[in-house]
Amino acid sequence: MKIHFDQDWKNWIRGNIETGKDKDGIFKILLDEGYDFTAIKNEMAYEPSVPAVLIVNPLKAKKERDSQAKQSRSSPSPLPALFLPHAKKMETTEIELYQVEGFLNPQECAELITLIKHKMQPSTLSSHEDDRQFRTSSTCYLGHMDDPLIGKIDRQICQYIGIEPSYSEVIQAQHYAVGQQFKAHTDYFETHEMQSHGTIMGQRSYTFMIYLNEVEDGGETVFPNIDLSVKPTLGMALIWNNLGPDGKGNYHSLHQAKPVTAGNKVIITKWFRQNSTMSPAPPISTKEANEYIPAYTKTGMIAQSFPPALFQLIRTFYQENRLEAQDENVPGNFISNADNNGHSSSLIELSPRLKQQIHDAIKPLMEQWCGEKLEPTFVYGIRIYKEKAVLKPHRDRLETHIISAIINVDQDVNQDWPLSIEDNFYREHHVLLKPGDMFFYEGGRLKHGRPQALNGSCFANIFCHFKPVKYVLKP
Repeated sequence: MKIHFDQDWKNWIRGNIETGKDKDGIFKILLDEGYDFTAIKNEMAYEPSVPAVLIVNPLKAKKERDSQAKQSRSSPSPLPALFLPHAKKMETTEIELYQVEGFLNPQECAELITLIKHKMQPSTLSSHEDDRQFRTSSTCYLGHMDDPLIGKIDRQICQYIGIEPSYSEVIQAQHYAVGQQFKAHTDYFETHEMQSHGTIMGQRSYTFMIYLNEVEDGGETVFPNIDLSVKPTLGMALIWNNLGPDGKGNYHSLHQAKPVTAGNKVIITKWFRQNSTMSPAPPISTKEANEYIPAYTKTGMIAQSFPPALFQLIRTFYQENRLEAQDENVPGNFISNADNNGHSSSLIELSPRLKQQIHDAIKPLMEQWCGEKLEPTFVYGIRIYKEKAVLKPHRDRLETHIISAIINVDQDVNQDWPLSIEDNFYREHHVLLKPGDMFFYEGGRLKHGRPQALNGSCFANIFCHFKPVKYVLKP
């Protein structure tokens, strides 16, 4: 790290300052040249008002703009059509606006608040504002912290909205004490702000904001142009498009954080942009066809006990026919051996009578759970995973495997072998099943698997798949 400036650099610094060049830009160029932060501050008699990682190097910005022009990236990527499970779309034609209850759970919110309170600093504005009471909150740049929880939630937000992460800014957090507020403003950049904030990534598109606590009084998010006021609710997300159909800033997205009058308010915000930070730019939309299957239940999964009498019939059948199991070749290489050695699973075919008994027992339970009339589409026999088996994370068949059940039949393991599965909010769960346990899940929508190699001699399950009678495969 360099701490001494020669006369040429001193002249360069003085000349740029005297001709009115942006001091933050000068500061960033010197940082990129390898100079120490404190040495630069002392030489310039100036300290940036925002973290150094947020300052744009004007030389690199110009180079990036030129590169983008050569690659015909002047036109922003079209925004994807959002499909947000269990989101409530607000009844207004003026703005695309959604509300999602329980996007984060209370534990996640509490852990985030603990992180935020140790790294707060006064909030800033993207342009000059004479009113010192315009924004009085504190900000924490969560995205710059190396913490696994923040990384997990960042991925969860991007997966839920279905936008490639390189089209987004890092997560920020805002804390409002009593009396603090953010007066009416828009999140998109005004024309005069684009040169400073939008030259590389373009305009802000979607805002994804999550409330991390209940506010005793005040702190509502108000959209004055559509006469909407939203009370902060723990774990709830608000998502809105800052742009209109023409791709220009939508003034109906004007919003404000009302003053907190009792308690405090903590939120996190992630903004998405029109352009990617990557070159060449990847596709903006990340969702695959299975993710557009309707979400029939809140979380997408539930564990239950299988009817004991019928389970005993299954166990007897399993014990009597285990030696008849045939090595299995599953299309798509979904089941493999961690050592790439031999077959990883075998299958015992069920008798027609036992298949029917299983369907008759679980179909009404599954219909009650998902709220849909179901028709059976497929039932596997008893699949026996062998030692070191791995089930690759995947989504089930788009045409038929929509609502599914796993029945755990038998296991001989040295270590628990969890099912890893994402819920409808893309939060990962690790589910442990013992013999006699049953697990319902939305198999077509939710990515699931057992990526950890089986440490044991066997793990036996039955899989049953259904689809709602009204289900239609959309193109």
